[in-house]
Order: sequence, then structure tokens, then C-alpha cells
Amino acid sequence: MMIKEKINLVYIDDERDEAISAYLEEDYKSDKYDVEYHEIAFEGDKGYESLLDSPEVASANVILIDSRLFENDSIKCKGKFSGEEFRMILRKVFPFIEVLVISQNGENKDFEIIPKYRSGSSETSKEYYENVLKNKIDESIKRVITFRNISKKLESNKGIEKFLVEKTVDSLNGINDYEDLSKEDIDKLIAAFQSME
Repeated sequence: MMIKEKINLVYIDDERDEAISAYLEEDYKSDKYDVEYHEIAFEGDKGYESLLDSPEVASANVILIDSRLFENDSIKCKGKFSGEEFRMILRKVFPFIEVLVISQNGENKDFEIIPKYRSGSSETSKEYYENVLKNKIDESIKRVITFRNISKKLESNKGIEKFLVEKTVDSLNGINDYEDLSKEDIDKLIAAFQSME
């Protein structure tokens, strides 16, 4: 029997949405991958930095985050921002984590925001998330697997500095030491990826 690749799926919210939580924990399935599900209850008084320092966030492959997570009054940070803005911050720190933003305010295609289920609909929350969220998670997992496959190819490429390869693979695995890379190092890395396409 072939061993399935493991994917860490993390849902972050300050007020847990029972329908989302139930769908991700009980109903979401992947035939191809071993999906391990975790939840993080965001505590606003700790600020967004607590998420950046969280081992669960660092080891995540796909994160589902509420759009209004950082906008309530209990947030202790210099200014409010949305989940989609946090997605950009997270991308800087953990470039290989896929982040999906969900909102009770409905869909916003300009920012790739997924609407939350609204009760009173003709379908159940399970049916709704199966139709709306499952494909988004599947696509995100596919991108994670693509990065993993490229990293394996990168590791076997003898023409690239070992230091750069290690930094890239570490980042893919949630180990973040990008701050000590120079602009020249990053340019070399980008050139290396482009040459493999």
C-alpha cells in the first residue's frame, strides 16, 4: 500500500464557526492525501504576532482564516487589518503556505474571499461547503504538492548552492530563516527556479 503524503490543514478564527469546523473536521476528505486538521482559537489580546510565532501555523500547508479576524476591538496591534491583508503578511514569512480567506460578508472575487454558509439556505452547511470550499482546498493542496515536487528536484540539482536549496526546503517545511538571505541570494534562487520550468 502506498503511503499518502501528509497535509496540515489549519482553521483560524476568534469565534469558531461550528459549520466550518464540523465540515473540516468530519466531512472534508481527500482520496490522495492524508489531511490532518487543526484549529487555532485566535486570542486578540495577543496580537497577530502570536500567529506568526505559532508552531501550528509554521507547520501548516493550507490555512483557512476569517476575513474579520483582526478587525474586532480586542486586537492589540497598531491598526486593524483584514484576513486578506494578513494573508500577504503570512506569505512574506511563510511563502509556501496556502491561505484561504472566508467571510460572512459574502464573496469578493477581487480578493479571493470565500463566502460563509448562511442559514436559511436551500442546502445544508455540509452541502454548501462541499460545493464551495472543497475545490478551493483541493486546489491549494495541489499547489503545496507541486512545491514539494519542485523542492525534490531542486535538492537533486547539483548546479545550485546547497545553502540556497536548504533555505528553500526549510521554508517549505515551515522553518523560517529567510531574513539572512541577501537580495543576491534571492535573485539566484529565482533564476534557479525559472531555469527549471
